[in-house]
Amino acid sequence: MKRNVRIFGAFSLVILAMLYLISSGFNEETMVYYSTVKELKLKGEDAFGQGFRVSGIVVPGSIEKAIDKIEVRFVIEEEGERLSVVYNGVLPDTFKEGAEVLIEGKYQPDNIFYATNVFTKCASKYEAADESSTD
Repeated sequence: MKRNVRIFGAFSLVILAMLYLISSGFNEETMVYYSTVKELKLKGEDAFGQGFRVSGIVVPGSIEKAIDKIEVRFVIEEEGERLSVVYNGVLPDTFKEGAEVLIEGKYQPDNIFYATNVFTKCASKYEAADESSTD
């Protein structure tokens, strides 16, 4: 009987710990919503300070790297809408003008997206070979 109580107590603690971890992961501070550039801009003030993921193409000629720090400013475009981005960090090796990127961060009242993460879509090295070429 005493053994069953201990097992039940240990099992209950594990379940409670799991429930706490799951519920703490869903707070507003850590939530990140996927949005297009157009959708983000349409939200206006409601989007300020919230976490978002936004994708787009890096606009050619828009990349500005600070000389004295690791800050990078650039513009992304999606469906004709543009979004100014500021990022402090090391960029992926494949980041360049015309690259497709996914950024995570927060949209602020100065209408600039402050990215905490920048991901680039890798060109597929594994695309199927041209079927018209035969050996």
